[in-house]
Amino acid sequence: MNPHQPSARPARAFPTPASRAAWALAAGIAAAALGTSAHAQSGVAIFGTLDLNITHAKAGGASATTMSSGGNLVPSRLGFRGTEDLGGGLAASFWLEAQLLPDSGALEGSALFHRRSTVSLSSASWGEVRLGRDYAPTFWNVSQFAPFGTVGVGGSANLIEGWPFGTGGARTFVRSANSLGYLLPRNLGGVYGQAMVAAAEGADGARYTGARLGYAAGPVDVAVAYGETPAKGQTSKVANIGGAYNFGVAKLMGYWLDQRATGSKHSNWLLGATVPVGEVGTVRLSVAEAKARGTALSGDSARQIAVGYVHALSKRTALYGAYSRITNRGNAAFATGESPDGAPGMNASGLQFGISHNF
Repeated sequence: MNPHQPSARPARAFPTPASRAAWALAAGIAAAALGTSAHAQSGVAIFGTLDLNITHAKAGGASATTMSSGGNLVPSRLGFRGTEDLGGGLAASFWLEAQLLPDSGALEGSALFHRRSTVSLSSASWGEVRLGRDYAPTFWNVSQFAPFGTVGVGGSANLIEGWPFGTGGARTFVRSANSLGYLLPRNLGGVYGQAMVAAAEGADGARYTGARLGYAAGPVDVAVAYGETPAKGQTSKVANIGGAYNFGVAKLMGYWLDQRATGSKHSNWLLGATVPVGEVGTVRLSVAEAKARGTALSGDSARQIAVGYVHALSKRTALYGAYSRITNRGNAAFATGESPDGAPGMNASGLQFGISHNF
């Protein structure tokens, strides 16, 4: 786990020119206006999440207290989606989703709708064909089968090498642009799946080929995924498997992840649970480990233990808190989200309290 590789937490890329920020704001307002006026004709909906928290984090001998966004499964976001019935069981749909930073009012990322930007044709009998910027099949298992998702101080992303891009020069672990995807129909007796190919269009590490296949019925949900990305004269490979079982009194979940490139292998596992408390509370627990193999990487490893609680004030609003501790060994330098940069072999921790509201 090379500390010079991309950090385990997402890097913020702010639009720096004032004109770009103004354009992005204008585009968002225009999209909202169009969505409202078209609602009656095409079923356009505005949706999103506003999430803010106070986080105190330590790493590498330094500490910081910040206000950040995204501690309760998903980050703050604003989206527009809609579906048009074309007749004969065929439908056309679109999805545009931007990430917000409500602590400052800014946008996350250099592209306005960098979280998702897709258009698709679907049918209940043959599935969905989707084009645009979308989540890669290899993303879902490390998010869906982790109690904290990939965000916040307890998020699974804290221990995933190269997050959110991948290892070996790949840039496709979470999302792929210029993608063509196919999703199985939902009437296959619990079987679900997704396949994707994405063109590089001149960007090294952006070409992607991958698929995911799963089964969900009753209390059981299990899925396996695999993807490949050519980058820097080699092929970065990602494989993972995850699952969950809902016992009623608790939902157990976990995953195993393997990332490989020339001369290196990074593996992760996570075990966790969500435990309902009464009608409005949920306790979250997880333990995760990361290990590295390869040139100058042997002996690098880390473990994260996280605990949290979510208290639902309504179906859309919740208060939450979480604490996690990361133990680094060798040159591993993982840290919790929003913390100072980690230092090789030094521990990290994070304490977080926040509120989230979905609309």
